[in-house]
Order: sequence, then structure tokens, then C-alpha cells
Amino acid sequence: MDKSWKPTIVDLGLSVVIAIGFPFLAQALYNISGALIPMIIYYGLAWSIAKWRRGYTGYFRKIEKKNLFYFYVNTGVIVIGLVLAYFARIEVENANNLGIVLTALIWVPLNASSEQILWIYLFESWDLYRKEDEQNSKKNKLFRITGLILFTVFVGTIHTLFWVKFLHTVDSTIIVGGIFVVITSVSGYLHIVVWRKTEHMIFTFIPHFLLNLFPLFWTGYSILPYLWK
Repeated sequence: MDKSWKPTIVDLGLSVVIAIGFPFLAQALYNISGALIPMIIYYGLAWSIAKWRRGYTGYFRKIEKKNLFYFYVNTGVIVIGLVLAYFARIEVENANNLGIVLTALIWVPLNASSEQILWIYLFESWDLYRKEDEQNSKKNKLFRITGLILFTVFVGTIHTLFWVKFLHTVDSTIIVGGIFVVITSVSGYLHIVVWRKTEHMIFTFIPHFLLNLFPLFWTGYSILPYLWK
């Protein structure tokens, strides 16, 4: 685990504001103008706050030989999720091939490379926060639990308030689709473990990239109609 970053009280405050406030902001902006503006803010926030507060994004680092076991586990979980997604797919009538290609080439890698940066920042702002005079293990556990709660709140609300409005590739109202939601939720937490074991964001990017990309093939989904109202 990379312990070089020492969060401060500023990070604690920022993480709370982002985790609780941003999903509602994204929802409001989507209702007004579409998905483009909230996505620009979302991805820009992820990259900029990590660079500003932590000093690095987790990419553009030397890839060293690390424990990749949990990376393989997470990728396996995603593969299972993709199988479920196929059987719970929502197919688009009169699919726009250009829109599918642009979604695959632009949105998929951008989303898959950006989201975990912010998710992990929210968690580690609390998990790595330690006051020099407070080494009490109970307090440390409390900070970790708080980080996990903020992580859970943000990931849950950004999906239910924002993504679910237009990212229609899986029918979550049927049993298979519901299991898919559970599977991908498990993958969200595995991103933390993978990051801690590998110290490189590329290993969180790969499974998320697969999750975003493959449903486009069997649903014909394009994000273009939802970018602007």
C-alpha cells in the first residue's frame, strides 16, 4: 500500500462534500442540459482533485511486479457480470452504428479510467488520515469505516441519481439483472483492494473498461442522444 500520501482535514471535508453533494448536482445538471456537462465535471474533478490533493492519479507510474491475484478475481467477477448483463440486456431499436463506435472509442475509456480515481480518493481521504498523536486502533478503524461509508454512498447515489437515467443496457427489474447489480457492486469494492495491492490504476481500469465496452455490442447502446437536451 502506498502510504506516501498524508490526507489532511481539507481532504476529510472535500470527501464528504463530494460524496454527498455531487450526485445530486449531476442529477440536477442532467435534468437541465443532459449528461455532457455533469460528465465533464465528474471526470475533470476525478483527475484534478487526485493530482491536487494526492500529487498523482495512479496512472503514468512504473508497473512493477505486484500481487495481481485480486486483479484476476475482479476481472473474473466482471466476466460473470457480463454474462448476466447479456441475459438481462436492453436492446436498442434502430441502433446508430456511428454512435456505438463513438461511445466505445471515447466514453468507455474515459469513464473506465476516471471513476475509480475519485472513488478511491473518497475512501483513502479517511482511511489514510492519521493524526500523529492518535494511534488508537479503534479510532483508525472508525476512520476506515467512515471512508467505506462515503465510498458506498457516492457510488450508490451517482448510479441511482445519474447513470440510471440514461445508461440503459441492463434490465435491473428482472432477477438476472438484479444479480448483475450485486456483482458489479462487489467489483466496486474490489477496486480498492486491487489498487492497494498493485498501486497502479491500470489494474482497476481494465475490468471497468470490459464492463463498459462489451454491453455495447449486444445492446446497440449509444450515449450520444443523452449528451445534450
